[in-house]
Amino acid sequence: MGGQVADIPTGNLGEQAEPKCWETRLEAESPKAFKAFCMFRNMGYKRSIKACLELHEIDPKKYGSWSRYARLFKWNERAALYDEYVAKETERELIAERVERKKRQMEMLNGFDELVAKRIKTLKPDDLNADGAMDLLERSAKLDSFITGADKEAAKQPVQGELAISFVDSFKDL
Repeated sequence: MGGQVADIPTGNLGEQAEPKCWETRLEAESPKAFKAFCMFRNMGYKRSIKACLELHEIDPKKYGSWSRYARLFKWNERAALYDEYVAKETERELIAERVERKKRQMEMLNGFDELVAKRIKTLKPDDLNADGAMDLLERSAKLDSFITGADKEAAKQPVQGELAISFVDSFKDL
């Protein structure tokens, strides 16, 4: 599988990995055929020789030679392996982004938690009515569920019943 290596990023910077079949010109493959393959490969999942020729404004008469190249040098198989690689790399990057986002959210929530803790210390129990107390309790429970991910787990579970707490007017302003 020796041959010329295409100048494309593969995410292996700093590593000496064996070139992949989609980034290497095959021994019998001419530079012209390899260049055509690279254009075809880069079209993505909805690639076709005809669409590639149109996109790059290449004479449609080249269709026959490109079809022969595709058959001889297994363009579809090589492009499918490239698509698989790109999908895995994209998934890896998305997971890394999600982890980073979660870290930032946790830092913000920790800061918020510190602010709330300071504010709670300044509250006077006599100034807190029943509605205010329930509001704080509800917000605390929601924040805890969000942080721990329990809200997502609860969404997956069927709801069996709800707990309702209501205060009658006689408890107002307590």
